[in-house]
Amino acid sequence: MRKMITLGVAAAFAVLSAATPAVAADDPAAAGLDGFGRWHQPRCETVTGDGTVTFTRDEGRTLTPTSQAPKPVVYTRGLVALDRPDHLLALSNNVLLTSKDAGCTWTQVGQVNGANLTLTAARGGRAYAWDQNGHLSLVTPDGITPLTSPAEDVAGLGVDPLRGDRLRVADGDGQLRESRDGGQTWKPVGKPAFPETELLMIYTAAFDPYNLNHVVLGVATEGARVTYDGGRTWRAATGLSRTGTRVNVFSATISPAAPNVVYAMGLDLAEKDEHVPSDGRHIYRSFDGGHRFTPVVDQGDGITLPNGPLLAAHPKNPLVLYFAWGTGWSNLGTDLYRYDALRGRVTTNHNPHDRVTSIAFNPSNPKVMYLGLAEES
Repeated sequence: MRKMITLGVAAAFAVLSAATPAVAADDPAAAGLDGFGRWHQPRCETVTGDGTVTFTRDEGRTLTPTSQAPKPVVYTRGLVALDRPDHLLALSNNVLLTSKDAGCTWTQVGQVNGANLTLTAARGGRAYAWDQNGHLSLVTPDGITPLTSPAEDVAGLGVDPLRGDRLRVADGDGQLRESRDGGQTWKPVGKPAFPETELLMIYTAAFDPYNLNHVVLGVATEGARVTYDGGRTWRAATGLSRTGTRVNVFSATISPAAPNVVYAMGLDLAEKDEHVPSDGRHIYRSFDGGHRFTPVVDQGDGITLPNGPLLAAHPKNPLVLYFAWGTGWSNLGTDLYRYDALRGRVTTNHNPHDRVTSIAFNPSNPKVMYLGLAEES
């Protein structure tokens, strides 16, 4: 456990009450409904499948055992709960898996084209599988449909919460592209985040789950850029470096509980050059949608922050963030961290798996966390 920057109680309640999502409270998709009933919690003591997905009821203190151990080398980078109750999808390498009983039993659906694929859930009991090389497929518990590549490089993908066939990507230039027919055709929207003269690497694009016009880009050396108007204008984020200079932002996520809250992981290159205790590695938080950030977690005192760590914002509490570090080297296992802004601390739960590479939450009870696992050796 490590003491962190403490957030005042008044500020915490302001965050909890601010920026409510645009989807109505009685919307079926928001409630985990699609006309077939409600989501349940898993009712099993063992997860049946290939061992790449499990779940925890206590934030990683104990993990539900699996009927098989995952076979190396596998990375489960895609894991989503669908709006069809008790249905989940996972991607272990290129293999699409589905569960139709709230995560107790997993079966293979088929192979998806691409490498290091991830998943973005969409309304209508479906998801989109995508990778940074532009591979894109529509996936459901019943099948896989390859789609038109939106760009040569893709940093992130977002879906309209009310229309599962309207989606956007951010390409390698920070140009947003939109499809209104489920990924069959694409057109640019807005303008690139960077001029053509600036050849920058975009590590990640985080889309607001309730507003496709709100996007945060994580960039090499230039920190982060944010738009609230679908890419018509872009602003540079501030607060990422105490010297105001070079920062790599590797990961970012916008809270589904309050979209004004954004978390990011970055490397302050000036601090790294100065050999400060944190090595310049921080998790940052923004309360204004990504315009200004403040460091809230530093590497050290038992916390390891690699480049591009998994960040999973709590679906109901914007003041809670989960992140992970793990390695197969020397059987060190994985630390699953929980940052609590209200209490100003990070707690750690350890498990023996090589890595936790994806997290999803049960829509009826977010205390049930589904974990996608990696096996490296």
